[in-house]
Amino acid sequence: MKVKICGVTNADDLRLLDAAGADFAGFVLWPGSKRFVPPGRLAELAAVPVRLRRVGVFVGADPRAIAAAIRLGRLDVVQLYRCAFRRAGVEVWQATPGPARRTVVLDAAPGQGRVGDWAHAARLARRARLVLAGGLTPENVAAAVRAVRPWCVDVAGGTEAAPGLKDPTKVHDFIRKAKEA
Repeated sequence: MKVKICGVTNADDLRLLDAAGADFAGFVLWPGSKRFVPPGRLAELAAVPVRLRRVGVFVGADPRAIAAAIRLGRLDVVQLYRCAFRRAGVEVWQATPGPARRTVVLDAAPGQGRVGDWAHAARLARRARLVLAGGLTPENVAAAVRAVRPWCVDVAGGTEAAPGLKDPTKVHDFIRKAKEA
């Protein structure tokens, strides 16, 4: 079970995720989000030495902007909503399933913290490498993992003390419960 903690906005939280055993750190690169990471901060976070794979989350972004953020943030993965991008050397997670999609992100309502249809998610997880997001918390992640069997779980608000600021106890609990399920 892989774990992605999204909405990372500062170096202390990035180090927290690394120490807690997360697999991926997500940076929201959409200005409409309360967890938005501007380019200058993304460059600062790229300099923080961690083992985590770095994921840039884009909504309706232009391919040139995505390419620039990949370089600036040393991104390993791009997670796309309402946009497309192809480039060697970076993994693509798409929010829409399709025949050519290797990894699919299923999020009931991105950034809204709403739990989706886990039965639908379980069917999709049998056909694709699924990243399950939406309304996950330390309290429900084990049930979600058992019901869906995703490749990865993805959380932002469920591990926060405030938007963009992680709660260490919630982070540790979420990761432990996801990986134990």
